[in-house]
Amino acid sequence: MQTSELWWLTPDEMLKYTWLEVLHTQPYSDEPNSNFQPMSGDEYRSLDTNGNLSIETKRYPINFLNIWRKQAYNINVFRSMVLFSAEVGGDELAGPFVIDIDSDNYNKKTGYDPNINDSLKTTRRIIQKRLSKLHQNDYRIFFTGHKGFNIEVRPQSIGVSHSQNWRDEFKRLLKPLKEMAVGTAIIDNPHCELRLHDSVNHWIANDGTNAYRMKYELSLSELRNMSAQEICNRGENLVESI
Repeated sequence: MQTSELWWLTPDEMLKYTWLEVLHTQPYSDEPNSNFQPMSGDEYRSLDTNGNLSIETKRYPINFLNIWRKQAYNINVFRSMVLFSAEVGGDELAGPFVIDIDSDNYNKKTGYDPNINDSLKTTRRIIQKRLSKLHQNDYRIFFTGHKGFNIEVRPQSIGVSHSQNWRDEFKRLLKPLKEMAVGTAIIDNPHCELRLHDSVNHWIANDGTNAYRMKYELSLSELRNMSAQEICNRGENLVESI
């Protein structure tokens, strides 16, 4: 079953790598300077025999993502960066290559928007200077809903191998991009999970309230022309519309 998350797979890979792992997290504050708790949330990685969220890690067929979304109300839902060829053991395939652009510092007076501006500028810069020679079908751009953006790149288009040491390879490719960060923006190291497309990012805001924005895809034109505030507003409006 083809999903949006697996757009980067070749037809042969889609037939072979049909298992994955999942994650759902409770909301938390990831801004140490905000003084709001908790600084971490409960994590769930499967369903138990009664259909309840469980901390036990299990592998599921790709189409389980639809069940996982429903069980967690499509909030803070992730899939493993690695796909598997079997329920136990088997070959592994990591992808896509993700450039995760966040903003690091919280400013008590001006809030998050200036930081998202820096993330936006960094995303534009990376695409213009490093990805402009790629075909537009070889990468996709997402607002992650909170502090930044993901650029997902088709691994084959940039020569990423399918080695077991995918984290090291991703880090090597990300290293020169880190120097392109603007202001408070940062390029994160590779994560083991990737937030699902068109899902809700739920966290504790700097004023202690619950905040929600949708992770959604941006066209290249939208990335170039929309402001950080417009991008955030759309993410909030998309949550309200569901």
